Formats: sequence, C-alpha cells, structure tokens
Amino acid sequence: MLAATMSGSMQNDPFTTSRFDRFAEHNRDRRTRSLVGIMLLVLAIAAVPTWLSVEHFRTFVILEEHGVKTSAEVLAFEGGGRGPRTMTISPDDNPSVFTRLNHWPRGTEVGDALEITYDPANPGRVMAVDAPVVDASIAIVALFEIGALGLVALIVPPGLALLVRRVRDRAWRPRPDPEASTNRGGRQPRSHRLAWAPAAWRRIKHEAQEQGAWTSIMVFTFAPIAFTLLCVGATLVEVRDLAALHERGVAAQAEVLSSEWGSNRQDRLMVWVDEEESWITRWTGVPRYGDPIDVTYLPENPRVARQADVFPWGPSQFVFAAAGIVGVITTPFVASAAIAGMLARAARARGQRAATAT
Repeated sequence: MLAATMSGSMQNDPFTTSRFDRFAEHNRDRRTRSLVGIMLLVLAIAAVPTWLSVEHFRTFVILEEHGVKTSAEVLAFEGGGRGPRTMTISPDDNPSVFTRLNHWPRGTEVGDALEITYDPANPGRVMAVDAPVVDASIAIVALFEIGALGLVALIVPPGLALLVRRVRDRAWRPRPDPEASTNRGGRQPRSHRLAWAPAAWRRIKHEAQEQGAWTSIMVFTFAPIAFTLLCVGATLVEVRDLAALHERGVAAQAEVLSSEWGSNRQDRLMVWVDEEESWITRWTGVPRYGDPIDVTYLPENPRVARQADVFPWGPSQFVFAAAGIVGVITTPFVASAAIAGMLARAARARGQRAATAT
C-alpha cells in the first residue's frame, strides 16, 4: 500500500515526470483529429518560409554550377512603401530579356550597369554580384524560418508519438463518455462522417447572429461571393480562350520581340503575329529577339495566342481554377448560414421590441 502510494506520488511529481508524459496526459482526452489538425496547421505555417529558404539556397547552387556572369543595365524600379522591392534589368548578352532582381547593391540608380550572374536556361534566376549577402528581407525570412522550424520541432514529434501510443496502447485511447453511451453494453453511438457539417453551419450562423448586420454581410456573404465570382470569372475567360484556340485557331510563325522573367519563372513573351503584338504566358527555351516561333492564334483577335504544342496554363491559372471550385462548393454553405443568422438576429430584435412595448 505504501509502495503504491509512493509510486503514484512520484508519477504526479512534475520533477520526476517527463515532459512528454505531461504533454500526453494533457492531450489524452483530446480528439485525434484535433491533434492532427494542429500538426497540419503548424506544418502549413512552416511551409512558406521553408520553400523561400530552399529556393534561395537552390539559386546559389544553380548559379554556381550553370551561371553566366555578365553586365546588365538597370531599366526601372518597381514597388512602393519605404523603397522599391524589385529592379528590372536587361543582360547585355541578351537585350531582349527583361528580368527582375530582388537584391542589389546600395546606391544603384536607373541607367547604371550591374555585374550579375544568371541562369541562361532560366533568366529569372539571377543575382547581383555585389549584392549584400543578408539584407532586411532575407533576415526576416530567416527569423521566420527559425521560429517556424522550432514550432514544428516542439509540436510535431510529440504529437506523432502520442498518435502512435494511442494506436498501440488501448489505455491511451480517448476515454468513453458515460453520458453518451447507449444501454446496450455501454457501446458508443456510431458517429456520422459529415457530423462536422451541421456544426460548422450552426457556428457560422451563430457568428453572423452575434455580429452586426454590415459585418455579417461583408464577411460572410459579400466577400465569399465576390471571391468566387472573381476566380470563376478568370477561369472562364481562360477556358473560353483555350476552347477558341482549339476550334478556330490558325497555325502561324511569329517573331519574338522580348521576354519577361521574374521570381525564377517565366512571366510573358511578346511576339509579332499577323501585324500585331501578342503576349504568350508559357513557352519553351529562352528565345532571342527576331527568333521565329510556331504559334496558334485567333484570326479575329491575334492577341489571343499560344505556342504550338505548349499548354498555355501556368500555376496561376490552376490556382484560380482550384479556388473557384472551392468557392462554388463553400460559398452557398457559408452564405446560407450567414443569412439564417441575420434572420435570427432580426427575429430576436423584433421579439425584444415587442416585449419592451408590452
């Protein structure tokens, strides 16, 4: 008896219990999906700075292996606020290329010549030779990355260990709720897969009911509808142009005028086709001024064109399409809950006025 009491007191002693045991005891009755959701949220927060850091170091490696050093002319600065965010330059060995630079030496002005290193296969991957190794933006991303990785190290490994313990040890599975059990041997009622949907709908309804009318209209109704219409409209325009090129497009040979690059990717390519300028958003290689390129364009609108055998959609088009699909699915759900909440708020206000009048 004394031994059992001493062992129990030792287990409850914060100095003898490990941090993981205290973490596990704290999360013992928490639902598994909540724990998984927390871990996914932490990983999502850390994904953005991690990707930026990987791309930054990847640029160093690629330019060290395949980079070409040359001089470039500073054409313009872009951005606002306290200072320009990007610089547009044109390499001297390919003047038809216009690329953006994110870091450059202090005191650089428009018209100056810079020594740069860029990837000939992707002129958007470029660095100034005399640019500072660490500036304000790089330092912010680095600090954010360190904090995000520290949060991942603190949350994800203990969470995974707790999930493994729940799967392997029945004693660490969520304790049953006696009030929710049925009369047949204490069995728990079977949960429905979409049980979260009515709960989320009621939650949005409650928030819309508690908030002001204009806040509910703007946040839960106008904003989702406007976002969905924007994404769906942009996607429909792209689909319309793609279908028109497939049905009525004419094959021709265009002349390259210039190409624009930014953030390690293609931006747009200007070509001369059917006596008009046209922009292409995706192409192959790094064409120079005057190079011929096979395109498909609309005779009634030569500005709608694409390079032959190259699908014209890039990451932005797919993002808009995915966001439009998500908006079409979720907007009726959110808007209907918000309208129900506002109607309930109005009914409650009428009831209060009637009670005050009597």
